[in-house]
Amino acid sequence: MALEVRGLRVALPDGRVLIDGIDLSIGEGEVVVLLGGSGAGKSTFARVLFERDELEHAGFEVVATQLDLDRDQLGLVPQRGALFDHLDVRGNLELALRHGGGDVAEAPQWLERVGLEAALAEPGTSVTKLSGGQAQRVAVARVLASRRKLLFLDEPSVGLDPHRVRVLARLIREQVKALGVSAIVVTHDVALAAGVADRLFLLSLEDRKLDQLFADRWPGALEDPGHTPEERGRWLVELETAMVDHLQAFGDHPPPQGVVPARPWWSGLARLAAPVLAPFRVAALSAWKAPQQLVKYPRDFAIVAQRVFLQTFVRPLIFYAIVSTLIGYTVLFVISKVGGAGVRPDALLRQIGGAHVVALAPALSALLYVAASGSATNAWLGSMSLTKQTLALDALGVDRRAYLWAPAWLATAVSYLLVAALFALGMIAGGLLVCRAYHVPHAWELLTGDVFDPRPERLRYTVRALFLVWIYGWGIASDVVAKGGAAKPEADAVTRGMTASVVACTLWVVAWELVTVVVVFRI
Repeated sequence: MALEVRGLRVALPDGRVLIDGIDLSIGEGEVVVLLGGSGAGKSTFARVLFERDELEHAGFEVVATQLDLDRDQLGLVPQRGALFDHLDVRGNLELALRHGGGDVAEAPQWLERVGLEAALAEPGTSVTKLSGGQAQRVAVARVLASRRKLLFLDEPSVGLDPHRVRVLARLIREQVKALGVSAIVVTHDVALAAGVADRLFLLSLEDRKLDQLFADRWPGALEDPGHTPEERGRWLVELETAMVDHLQAFGDHPPPQGVVPARPWWSGLARLAAPVLAPFRVAALSAWKAPQQLVKYPRDFAIVAQRVFLQTFVRPLIFYAIVSTLIGYTVLFVISKVGGAGVRPDALLRQIGGAHVVALAPALSALLYVAASGSATNAWLGSMSLTKQTLALDALGVDRRAYLWAPAWLATAVSYLLVAALFALGMIAGGLLVCRAYHVPHAWELLTGDVFDPRPERLRYTVRALFLVWIYGWGIASDVVAKGGAAKPEADAVTRGMTASVVACTLWVVAWELVTVVVVFRI
């Protein structure tokens, strides 16, 4: 058996029962379709197979008498394909082939298997330029290329016109037969269901169980050869009628209320502590996974790191340069004007030197970096979770912690170090303009002395600045990846993750500023 489930029960954290005793077995080479109305538990069933740990962590109760499933053989085609937007079409296929033990040179062949032109495998073909039907077929090709034996297709016909629905149904049937794999298709689409199903099941809104439709007389997939148009039309009407009658009778039934499971007192504390500890967990995992990923999959590491580096350093480079220069100019200009009567501005500038750079650059660069670059990476990671790209990674056998977290964490941290250095240089450049206005000699040496060659009595301030830049770098990177990489069940969660990261990193900066000031001035 490709899948054997007995007595599966799933309840929400508040005790409402979404699934109450599902029994399902799928044989090799078989296509099973799961139908059901909104809220029937179709997506929850998918999450049990792919994200059981996340469900239980979120407070769901998941119990099964038997759940025989080889996760290494389970592949996924999410809604709308969930193609990886940081890769081109070829890159999507090559990732599946690398992790599935295939030859990356086979990418064009897999496109041809699903009825697409091999030319789409040319480097640089963006997945965003594909039509809905093309994207779905590329997603099917990707999961087939990963050599999974049990495919889970979640609403694969969303956004497709009737013609492309039938094309997709034929494609699924052809590939299941050609490769000897099995498939579960979750759909609302009656035409797709009838076209691909060896067996049809309804997730009942009445009793929250799985009922087989037409068990003793279903003729099999209607897109297989041998079915006449009249037969197909008759079965489509009968299946649609069965669905409509069920939804009309039970569509407004809420999930039945079960018993709210008792949880130990410390589980609440654990949930409260989880967001605080998550960045430290990400830091430890990323530091451990990064060298392994670099050695085993250097190309994958480079692709993700390059994407993050571009959006955290290269694209906002001019912004950081302008802002830091203006801040450096403004700070010294204000200082030159507040010396009081009888105090020459150039004397004040010589006394200050580069102390303002050492004191302000770490904190100001960190706060700006979190708001601009950190938010960009947070949003990208969040969008990958929201659009099920991270789930598609898992279903290809790709460890998201090694593939996404490790290079994103390292690139974000290194990018901040460069931004901090750029910020210091920008403040120095702004100071040079002020010194030039007051004809201060040897301005470069004056402004850079505290940075590159501090006097003994000022060395501790330079050490403090270097320490802060280091701790801000890994702290910001860890929080951004932790909150960006967390589960995103709805679009608002992406925004909340960005806001939470800005707040947390700001508090991180403020806390270290205060602690180090107290320590340094007590020495």
